[in-house]
Amino acid sequence: MMSMKRIWMAVAGLVVLAAAGWWWMSQGDQASGEVVIETETVSEGEVRRIVSASGAVRALVTVEVGSQLSGQIEALYVDFNDTVEAGQVIAQLNPETYQTRIREAEANRATAAATLALQRANRLTAEANARSARQEYERIQALFDRGISAQSSLDTALTGHEAAQANLAVSDAQIRNAQAVLEQREATLEGVQIDLERTTIRAPINGIVVDRAVDEGQTVAASLSAPTLFTIAQDLGQVQIDAQVDEADIGQIAEGQPVTFTVDAYQGLELTGVVDQIRLAPQILNNVVTYTVVVSAANPGQRLLPGMTANMDIITGERTGVLTVPNSSLRFRPSPALEGRTRPVETGAGGGSGGRGGPGGGRGGNPMAQMAERLDLTPDQTERAGTIFRSVFGRMAAQAQSGGSFDREAAQAEITRELQGVFTPEQMARYRDIQREMRETRSVTIWVLEDDGTLAERRIRVGINDTQKTEVVGGQLEAGEAIITRAREVRE
Repeated sequence: MMSMKRIWMAVAGLVVLAAAGWWWMSQGDQASGEVVIETETVSEGEVRRIVSASGAVRALVTVEVGSQLSGQIEALYVDFNDTVEAGQVIAQLNPETYQTRIREAEANRATAAATLALQRANRLTAEANARSARQEYERIQALFDRGISAQSSLDTALTGHEAAQANLAVSDAQIRNAQAVLEQREATLEGVQIDLERTTIRAPINGIVVDRAVDEGQTVAASLSAPTLFTIAQDLGQVQIDAQVDEADIGQIAEGQPVTFTVDAYQGLELTGVVDQIRLAPQILNNVVTYTVVVSAANPGQRLLPGMTANMDIITGERTGVLTVPNSSLRFRPSPALEGRTRPVETGAGGGSGGRGGPGGGRGGNPMAQMAERLDLTPDQTERAGTIFRSVFGRMAAQAQSGGSFDREAAQAEITRELQGVFTPEQMARYRDIQREMRETRSVTIWVLEDDGTLAERRIRVGINDTQKTEVVGGQLEAGEAIITRAREVRE
């Protein structure tokens, strides 16, 4: 019973709500209302487009100083924040082991040198024996030729001579071997001397010690990799910030763009930098792709410390003294209640194809003639440039009509290559500026409240925008006009 009662109460509540809604709508239909139009005045101002990012401050050059040898830290000569110069002794490993090896290597070298001297003395003996055997052989040969000596005596003398020559060759080989052993011992000694020198740790660069990872008496092991003893920052007067920029914004970033940033350690202090590098390697974390943008900045007073987090605004576009409209005006469209008060755009009034960002300039006329005016082209240059435009776009249009695709980017690239043989370097630079501005602008429709209360449609060309305003680069719009941002109906 209780369950059925609750069901009926719910049904009754829905009926009451439906009836109340019907009454409210019917009352609204019967009530008369007034449309309030909200406007803002078109004025000159400043527009700054930014990309926000954050990154860690670090020194331009940071070197980790390690030890190539294993051993015990005998002495440390620098500490945190100490300024060091290249070649300065900053630590000392216990050198006793390597000093012992040097004495051993010196003894081995002395033994090798003595062996070499002995082999050279033996060669003198072998050389004397060889000379004596040769003389004996020559004397017996002379007696044999005169028939005085027997053949056996000659054979014995020849054998003695050849044996003496062989002993001389053996002595030469022993000398070369002793010489090689001596050179080996000297190289071993030089290696041990280098190791002894490496027990003295020196600063590789001028800089500041930002980290010390060892203490006196600590043993370091360098069997697999060099252990880090110190970290030295080369120059904290200049720093760099590695910021991560989302893939959606990276297309707006370019080298040389100005950057403003703050750090939490100095509230209210705004510092400046410049985009120095855009690294091509993507960073992917949780399916979010970012790219590293390196910003270089001065560090006056060395107040910025390595590791601080910098909150940056990368200024990707900035305009001053330009006409601006509120962003809300670009979204406004008249409601049906205003249909009787609207006036569509007049043909030729404004023209959204031009503006300051393109050859049209918002002034009407021939775009080619206007580009010639902006670039200060000669009649011959104008004619040759027009031929290039007609040829490339005509060929591309023919390809599109035959079933192919019209690649506007490829056409623009081909035109730019062809124009390099027509324009001067200065004119090419201005032409590229025009193309870049054209890519950064677009045509939009806005509505202006006229003095007679009508809503006039205007087509304008806009450029960069920030969170509140958008730059106007072309179209028939003047400062002081009332641009509509919102229309709302007030019911009585």
